[in-house]
Amino acid sequence: MLQIARLIGADLFAQRFGPPQTAEPDAGVLRALIEERLDEIARGLVEEAAASDDVVDRASAVSYLEDRLRTLGDLLAPEQVERVREAFREGTAGW
Repeated sequence: MLQIARLIGADLFAQRFGPPQTAEPDAGVLRALIEERLDEIARGLVEEAAASDDVVDRASAVSYLEDRLRTLGDLLAPEQVERVREAFREGTAGW
């Protein structure tokens, strides 16, 4: 929950659901917020990859993304995962 809260925006997440450490948001409401913030989530993942010492090229960036997507698990619907992947590809195209 901490990672998705950070990617959504910690303040916004806390306003809607309370502290991410203890939040147990309704899955539908959380998915709606994720949908609303999907561009920001994808952008945040690109920024995290750029800041990571483990990411040295586009291939390692994709590996980084897939690891993060596994961590997020069922929080993202399959179509949201695909949209994040596409936005990530666009965001890392020049790497």
